[in-house]
Amino acid sequence: MSFLSDKKGEHEAACEKAIQSGDAGRARMHAAKAAEFCFALARQSTGPVAASYVKTAEGWLEIAEKLKTAKLPKAQQPGGDVGKAAEPAAGAAAAGSEFEVAEIPSVSFDDIAGMASAKATIMEMIVYPMREPEKARAMKLKPGGGVILYGPPGNGKTMFGKAIAHEINAPFFYASGAQLRSKWHGESEQNLSRLLKAAQAHPVAVLFLDEIDGLLPRRTASSSVVDNRIVTQFLADVGGFRESENALLILGATNEPWSIDEAVFRTGRFDEKIYIGLPDAEARDALFAKAFDGVSCAADVDLASVAQSLDGYTGSDIVGIAKKARQAAFRRSIEQGADPQVTKEDVEAALRAIPSSVTPALVARYEKFNRERFQ
Repeated sequence: MSFLSDKKGEHEAACEKAIQSGDAGRARMHAAKAAEFCFALARQSTGPVAASYVKTAEGWLEIAEKLKTAKLPKAQQPGGDVGKAAEPAAGAAAAGSEFEVAEIPSVSFDDIAGMASAKATIMEMIVYPMREPEKARAMKLKPGGGVILYGPPGNGKTMFGKAIAHEINAPFFYASGAQLRSKWHGESEQNLSRLLKAAQAHPVAVLFLDEIDGLLPRRTASSSVVDNRIVTQFLADVGGFRESENALLILGATNEPWSIDEAVFRTGRFDEKIYIGLPDAEARDALFAKAFDGVSCAADVDLASVAQSLDGYTGSDIVGIAKKARQAAFRRSIEQGADPQVTKEDVEAALRAIPSSVTPALVARYEKFNRERFQ
């Protein structure tokens, strides 16, 4: 039984490696072999375990069938030029267009407090290569690529993605793992492929995959066949945009990076990993200043001092505190028939009502993951 399980794992890994190298024939062979060993394991098992192996085998057979006609991009040789992918089909932009935001986002980098390192990485990946194409070509650099944005919830990962689309004046595609996954056989992979093709059909585009841990979860011996198929499909599809002349930036956002399949982190998929942590002192001050910009405050309200006391709070926590203080001032002005003005008491009451939504233990877990996985 252990031998069969080991061989199953070997062929699954070999299929993934063949897909990455662009060898569809070899990938198909290993997918078929993975299915063969799954069926063998099913014959030596009973009940739900046997049924699970059969489902996994059927999934690998479906992948093998798809690989018959799949056109995988050839792996780029070190120092070689990036080849041109085939032009997208005429209907590529229409398929998956339901994920496209109707208008290019209006939020810019200037609207985002902090994140200096993250902004610098994005500027280098796509903004500068587009502004200085000749210099980028001289260094064999192509705009776009894959970026994982990870960190505690409520710190602006989605807003950051929209700001990138604004900076390069590009269409913004958004989908969450829950939106793409389906209980129907094969539909999850189709949704993912349609989305990637729709984004890739544009000369320049930003694709934001939210909750990517739910879409591409870590595969284990007990993983569902759907999980295996989606991850494998992603690995097959994502290579296509790397050889296209079009510039596509894929952003994968997650609050649980440790739940993502290891293959997703490898070079050639999401080359950059950016930790979006809690706002630092400068960012907290900017968030609070913006939240109270143009708002009448009493003389004893020290916004800068309050902002600095919010170490350990998320960006959404800080915005929420400011809103609650303004609401209190507005409510009092209605009751008293006076002009609205935020008082020190309003701010203190808001601080008591909205504690930090992130625990020190969770922050420590992110820091440990970052240190062990990426440093």
